[in-house]
Order: sequence, then structure tokens, then C-alpha cells
Amino acid sequence: MTYAIGDIHGCNRSFCALLDALYLDAADRLILLGDYIDRGPDSKGVIDTVFRLREHGHEVVCLRGNHEQMLLDAVGSALDREYWVLNGGHSTLKSFGVYRPEDLPAHYLDFFSDTRYWHETSHYLCVHGGLDFSHADPLSQPERLLWMRGWYAGINYAWLGKRIILHGHTPVDAAAINAQHTELAKQQYLNLDNGCVYAGNTQRGKGLGNLVAFCLETQQLHWQANVE
Repeated sequence: MTYAIGDIHGCNRSFCALLDALYLDAADRLILLGDYIDRGPDSKGVIDTVFRLREHGHEVVCLRGNHEQMLLDAVGSALDREYWVLNGGHSTLKSFGVYRPEDLPAHYLDFFSDTRYWHETSHYLCVHGGLDFSHADPLSQPERLLWMRGWYAGINYAWLGKRIILHGHTPVDAAAINAQHTELAKQQYLNLDNGCVYAGNTQRGKGLGNLVAFCLETQQLHWQANVE
């Protein structure tokens, strides 16, 4: 089976609990939709979990999120570092026990640099943020793939064909995800970001706090409550 998983944001215990609940075997694959780091308590642990999955033979496709991009931009740039730290980067630095992104071990920086902007299967198109359909080729706009919100109304279904778009980036409540899931065949998009890292944050609203996986073959949703 192939599972797409939304924004983890340093919630490694929740990530591991979800993986345990999926009962993965060696043939199962993962597509991670970006934003592994920042805000949550254990960004380093999330990446270490990805490393372990690969060591155990799992294929793990890792997309780049806007938070990974902010970290990469922050390397060598004091201004970008300040912006990233204010947007949750301080939690990532703390989890690695360093003060600057330049001080992260090289193999972690290589991991972030090697992440993809998008991934396509025979029936699905996976991105972190969204697609800008005002361009003839939405996949040629990497910044929009990372950052775009509010793009559903502009979907070019002639370009999309029968593919379904899986994405994260914008936390939405469980009811919204379930509604999209119900209309998946018609609307052809599904947001898998239920704001796991915002569990218990009443300012963010109700209905958040789960990590969500979607099985591409069965089209089932799998929910894991934040256990950090």
C-alpha cells in the first residue's frame, strides 16, 4: 500500500504512533507532503524516523514544505534566519541542540535539499501547498507549490485530467477533510493537514490535532490524535 501523510511539524511521537497503526510491511510506501519540522517538540526525531524507515527498506518520498524551504533559505542569511525562527524554527534548532541552521549536521541539510517539489503517481498528484492554474504548467512554479492557498476555485480540470491532488500546508478541521473525502471523485482534491501540532490550541479553533494518512489504493483515511 501507499500512504500519503500530511504536515508532521515536529510531532514525532504522533508520527510513530500513526506508522504503528498502519502496520507497515516492507512493500508499503510513504509519500510525505512536507513540513516535517518547526513548531512541534521533536523535528530531529521526525527526520530520524524517516531515515530509519529507509534503512528498513521502505520507499519514502519526501516532498518539500515551505518550512523546509525557510530553513534552507536561513542558511547563511541572518534576515531569513530571523523570519524562520519567528515561524517555528526555534523549535527545530532546539531539537538539534544548535543555534544556527548552518550548524545542523550535513546529512540533515542534505536531506532537506534533496526533497522534491511534487510527486506524481498514475492517479494522484502530490504537492505541499497548492497549484497555480493561471500558469500553463502549474508544476513549473516551485514557490507556489510550497506556499499557495485558496486555489480550489481555479483548478483547470482539463489540465488535471483524472488525477486527484493530495496536499497539506493549510490546517483545516476534521469536518472539512471528511467533506472533501466524500466528494473526492468529483472535486479531485484532498487536504491532509489537520493541524496535528495545534492540538489543544483553542486560538486555532476546534477540530484540529490529528495526523492524517490517506491510502492511495483504498482511498481510506487514517487518523492519529496528537500524543506529544
